[in-house]
Amino acid sequence: MQIVLLDTNIVLDYLDSHRPRHKSVKTFLKNCKNKVKFLLSSYQYDTILFLLKRFLKISKKEIISNFKKFLLDFNVNIISITGFDAKQSIDYSDPEDGILISICERIGKDCIILTYDENLIKCFERAITPEKFKISENSSISLLDLKQEYLYYAEDLENALLKTAVNAEYILGPEVSELEQKIASYIGTKHAIGVSSGTDALVISLRALAIKIKGQEYWDKEDLIITTPFTFTATGDAILRAGATPLFVDIDLDTFNIDPEQIKKALKKYRKRVIGILPVHLYGQPCDMGRIMELAKDAGIFVVEDCAQSFGAKWNRKQTGSFGDIGCFSFFPSKNLGGFGDGGMVTTDDDELAEVIRMLRKHGGKDKYNVDHIGYNARLDTLQAAILLAKMKYIDEFNKRRREIASFYNKHLKKIVWIKTPQVHEKAYHVYHQYTIRVLNKRDEVQKKLKEKGIQTMVYYPVSLHQMKAFKNRCECLGELKNATVATKQVLSLPIEPLQSKKDTEYIIKTMKKLFKSIK
Repeated sequence: MQIVLLDTNIVLDYLDSHRPRHKSVKTFLKNCKNKVKFLLSSYQYDTILFLLKRFLKISKKEIISNFKKFLLDFNVNIISITGFDAKQSIDYSDPEDGILISICERIGKDCIILTYDENLIKCFERAITPEKFKISENSSISLLDLKQEYLYYAEDLENALLKTAVNAEYILGPEVSELEQKIASYIGTKHAIGVSSGTDALVISLRALAIKIKGQEYWDKEDLIITTPFTFTATGDAILRAGATPLFVDIDLDTFNIDPEQIKKALKKYRKRVIGILPVHLYGQPCDMGRIMELAKDAGIFVVEDCAQSFGAKWNRKQTGSFGDIGCFSFFPSKNLGGFGDGGMVTTDDDELAEVIRMLRKHGGKDKYNVDHIGYNARLDTLQAAILLAKMKYIDEFNKRRREIASFYNKHLKKIVWIKTPQVHEKAYHVYHQYTIRVLNKRDEVQKKLKEKGIQTMVYYPVSLHQMKAFKNRCECLGELKNATVATKQVLSLPIEPLQSKKDTEYIIKTMKKLFKSIK
């Protein structure tokens, strides 16, 4: 989507009906609605209100109301002037022109300034009038547009980053504690502990359980942890790094999640060797936690939930990450709640586990100069915590948007016989980290044709863990894991960016329906 920074004169032309360009600007902006991303810099907000109060003979309340309506109608986001080159701005006859140019350059080459200021147009090649602006019709549809998300809540993020930078408490600063408290409350657990990544969350959690249950730093190779082979590498890798052995059981092909009946068979076959279950809430759909917890309780084993893709997902109205002994979350940038780099969180109700996890993330002890365990440098950065705090207030809104897009896909794609749309259990609240279909015939050809039409897709995951070199002779498998293998050959994730326009979603559906006629 094109990014347009509005000059003050454009906004005044729209809001003041007495200005000569009022009608033409109003028509232009309406034609661009939902087709471009409009921005205003933070310094313009007060300037526009001041000028409107000066020239319009209406109440202050009405002026503010009209301005707010304009921002909402056109989804205009406010971007901070933080980072603009003040020295550069004074080189221009109008310093405000310098501010706009600096912001535009910061955003990147896909940003233009819309203006009628002739001086600004002369000194900056990406400053143009509405008459010269053309809406791009050939832009590709990304699987995830992180830049668009950033612009959506730029002011919140930049304020959070500035405050953290000025406070200068960069290691386990107050923002980390605040985020931990908010996530514990949101998930519904007693503890939430920030760590450096979702992978480290898993490793540290399994290590903490070994220390508590077995009284040793690592599990033994003979110890088996049941998990799914159809997941990201980190799930199985974490088990190995904690000293245990992954026991892969097959998935339910409808939900892509671990099949509880296969867990039951594994418990019967391997008996006392099994020490725990590690279910993965894949693509944002929760596993059948009622049945899994029942099986774990009967066997007297632990459960660690891999919630890397399921922040905000629920099973039977209860948040993922609150069922097992421990829940492990990832804040990788692409996640539903993502940072500006790696980050993770561990949730638990167990005081002893929480204490050990806090030690392990900090070199293995309460006192880093006199440690109790073999630990890690695995703390959540304060800057990442600040970013996540700023973004967290949008998580429910964004998850709702993902669900609405998924519902629209389901409605219009279900009649295409060569694909299977996601099947959602009636007790599951799916948050669609990915919208993943099964392409029953010629998946790779379908993906190639979508790419040719400008639609980005992804295969999560093309190789099952039990087929990877890293796990050869390092895992146990219950049966042939046929469903997991089928999934690797059929799954295809379509774009489900929470800010994705209805126009883009309709284009994807239209393209899929056209493919239906050529893919047999």
